[in-house]
Amino acid sequence: MKYDLKDIITFTNVAKLKSFTRASEVLNISKSVVTTRINDLEKALGMTLLARTTRDVNLTTDGHNFLNHCNALLQKVESLDDFLDSYKGINGTLRIVLPPYFSRYHVVPYLEEFLREYPSLKLDIKLTENPVNIIEESFDLQVRIQISTEENLEVAKLMMNRKIVCASPKYLEKHPAPKTPQELLNHNCIVFGENAVWKFKQKNKKGVIEISDLKGNIKCDNGEVIKELVLAGVGITIKSACDVENEIKEKKLVVLLKDYEAINETEFYIVYPTGRNTSPKIKAFIKFFQKKLSAKKI
Repeated sequence: MKYDLKDIITFTNVAKLKSFTRASEVLNISKSVVTTRINDLEKALGMTLLARTTRDVNLTTDGHNFLNHCNALLQKVESLDDFLDSYKGINGTLRIVLPPYFSRYHVVPYLEEFLREYPSLKLDIKLTENPVNIIEESFDLQVRIQISTEENLEVAKLMMNRKIVCASPKYLEKHPAPKTPQELLNHNCIVFGENAVWKFKQKNKKGVIEISDLKGNIKCDNGEVIKELVLAGVGITIKSACDVENEIKEKKLVVLLKDYEAINETEFYIVYPTGRNTSPKIKAFIKFFQKKLSAKKI
């Protein structure tokens, strides 16, 4: 019996994440494709691998047994990929463009491990928040927060970018914490760039709440400066959760409006030139950081 490796990879991701939706995000495919692959695999095997309800996805007994074989198979495939990458020679210089603040916490900490895995590779790093024409400027790839609209670029997902509203204990000592988005109008809200409209959805309820008349006295296009201002007690801001996770753990910042979700959730992407034979060093970077970050949602 022949098996499609894509179906097996899809199955292992659904089993790990217990969600067709999350698996589609990690694999950068639609949820319908995930469903089709699982159905095809179950049909080919003649067994039910997953028990689905409206809320949960769980492994059946057959699914548990099959998953063990799949994991063993994929370990061998990964070893083969590593051998082939080594054979092709991942070497030379990889020229990359990174967003400074995100990379400080989610790329830079892994670079030593990445270079240890590929010792013949060198990195040439440019730091900027702005999209760069990587083809004209001869870069291999760029990590971006917005999906590419340019031609001749491929896109690979890295991780979700959930937004939260936060302030420092110092600020909250002098100003009562807002309990609804509307109460933000009574606070000093620090705005990032042109993001002057903050949108929310109350959990388990329909409808969007837009707050557009923010009365903050600072607007800034640098996320790190905004974080320092919030830490100093200047005001409240809406921030990427991945940017402030350490400060929240250390109780230097407090998450506000926990009954609401900021609905301008985005994702971090890698963009790289389209081509039938993508450079092995680009593939190596994408594979390594997807493995580190794709399932991470703060």
